Order: sequence, then structure tokens, then C-alpha cells
Amino acid sequence: MTEFLSVIHSNPHWIFIALGGILLIIELLGTAGYSLWSGISAFIVGLIAWIIPLSWPVLWVLFAIFTLATAYIWWLWLKKHDGDKAEKGTLNQPQRELIGIRTVVVEPIKNGYGRVKIKDGTWSATCNEDLHIGQRVEVIAVDGLILKVIKIA
Repeated sequence: MTEFLSVIHSNPHWIFIALGGILLIIELLGTAGYSLWSGISAFIVGLIAWIIPLSWPVLWVLFAIFTLATAYIWWLWLKKHDGDKAEKGTLNQPQRELIGIRTVVVEPIKNGYGRVKIKDGTWSATCNEDLHIGQRVEVIAVDGLILKVIKIA
């Protein structure tokens, strides 16, 4: 047993490479990225320990630093590339994409209700004023399947 511990103590690079492998296997089981950056960091520390003999405390500090750094870099990348998706917040609400579309009235809007044309279909619409057929409008809100529109000059 002491021989085994002495081998481990004198070859820390294999421990960190094995730790990296274990963490990446755990990641494959579905941890949604939580083990990925620690696994990559363990591999990096294992390679550094293989090249430069360092003490165990230094290797653990390097592991912690690399884990935080890789996770932070990934967070910055996600923030830059997924910011537009997160701001929309339209998951399971595709009709929200209609906001801002300019279109025309196809059935007159009387007493606040009528229909507008969008692409090859028509939608129920509400407006605070009566509008005639052909009047240009812009969608400003969506309530279920009813669009709230305003008149465009």
C-alpha cells in the first residue's frame, strides 16, 4: 500500500490526467457543462505536471485557477453569442416575433376589431381607432392570437 502511495506521490501528472478523464466521462453522462471545464483544466494541469515537476499544493491551486478561468471564458463567450436569444424570451411564443411588423388592414377595424394580413394569412386585430381596408398598420403587441396594431401615417 505504501508503495502505491509513493508512486502516486511521485507521479501527480497521471492523477490529474485520470481526474480529467473521469470528469469528462461524468460530463458525457449529462451534467450540462459543469464537469467539462474542470475536466479540461485537470488535463492541462496534468500536462504541466508532466513537463514541470511541481508540488501537490501548487498543482491544486493551478487546477482551481484553470477551472475558474476556463469557466469564465466560456461564460463570456456564451454571453456574447447567446445574448440576443436570451433577450427575446420568446420560447414557445413564436407569435411575439410579429411585433414590429408593418402590414395592411384587410377587413375594416370597426369598434376596435378587424383583421390584418401577415404573409399569406390574416390575423384578428384590435386598434383604438377605426381603420379602413388598405390602411397601413404596425403590430405593437400580441395577446394570444389577437394582434394590437396602431395606424402608420
